[in-house]
Amino acid sequence: MVEFDVAKPWVLIIEDPSIRQPADELARRIEILRIESGVKQRPPLVLEAHAAHTLFSTHAPLVILRFGAGNGVGFSWRLERERLNIEGDSVRGLYNGVFDFLANLGFCWKAPSLEEVPRKDRNTGHAYILDEDHGYGNSTADVRAKRRLLFTMQSVKKWEEWIVWAARNRIDAVALPLAINPAGHLFGQIYKAAKKYDVAVEVGGWELSNLARHSLFLHKEMFRMTDGRRDKAVNFCPTAPETIKVLQKEAKKLFLRCQDVKVYHFWSDRIGQKGVSDVLRNGGINAWCSCPTCRAFTPDEQNRIAVNAVADVLLAIRPDARISFYEASSEKSDITLRPNLFKVSRLPETSGVEAGGWFLTT
Repeated sequence: MVEFDVAKPWVLIIEDPSIRQPADELARRIEILRIESGVKQRPPLVLEAHAAHTLFSTHAPLVILRFGAGNGVGFSWRLERERLNIEGDSVRGLYNGVFDFLANLGFCWKAPSLEEVPRKDRNTGHAYILDEDHGYGNSTADVRAKRRLLFTMQSVKKWEEWIVWAARNRIDAVALPLAINPAGHLFGQIYKAAKKYDVAVEVGGWELSNLARHSLFLHKEMFRMTDGRRDKAVNFCPTAPETIKVLQKEAKKLFLRCQDVKVYHFWSDRIGQKGVSDVLRNGGINAWCSCPTCRAFTPDEQNRIAVNAVADVLLAIRPDARISFYEASSEKSDITLRPNLFKVSRLPETSGVEAGGWFLTT
């Protein structure tokens, strides 16, 4: 264990102006703790290139913030008596490191626009007792390892507050519903705000059938069949002649409008009580089509047929982008997945979501 004494004349050293924002977040909260302790001063920020002459002669305690050039979101921080090092695999990783350190001090953000400051009885004098180091390793650019926040249309109304909340709670990406026009003003505003915290903006969720939804009434053979009847309510018939054409046509429109988006999410429809889908409850029974052709495929295989069709379009337009999908079982299938697909192991609103990368829905 080691002490972080907020009353010491800490100086924050940043290696690049691009990380002034996370440094400001840290400096402002040190200032808050100093005010609580009767010291009114925000620690200064100094560029590393300008630090040698002004600092080392005064022997000031230092907070060093650095980041790597990769796309990982891992971080580490180590606290010594006169030095605090916070490093991230990327700028996003550095944000995670800063807010993890602040969380260990006792800061908490349980809801948007709500910040809980460490309790006064947590410290002795001006010193806060912490572990010496902490970290989370994810130096790779594996999109499956990111923590995500899935927006709903209701939460979009308070998107500014949710973006800040996500950054402070070490969430790496937000996923926006298809109903928000990627070429529109609102999408641009959200994207810009997220960029400020280096939070990635992604698109999708339970949206697979929405790619084809407006065409279902023109091609009723695209409706899924259940008990011998066509049902327009859930998913669709993936083996109908028009289905793949419509899915790929609409997917191409979307991908061309989202030139800066690197990750998309296309999951089968949610149905049933409390937003939990049949896919989660009973392995997909009655969730997909039972027409004579589709009966040759399991629900998961029908899902693969659809997401493969969408993945083919993205692969041709932007081979560096990815699509997530979900399937209920772990059984092997003869339908090979496209290389730009990755499986989501947990969906929002289910148990253990953090273990699978997803955090929650707003």
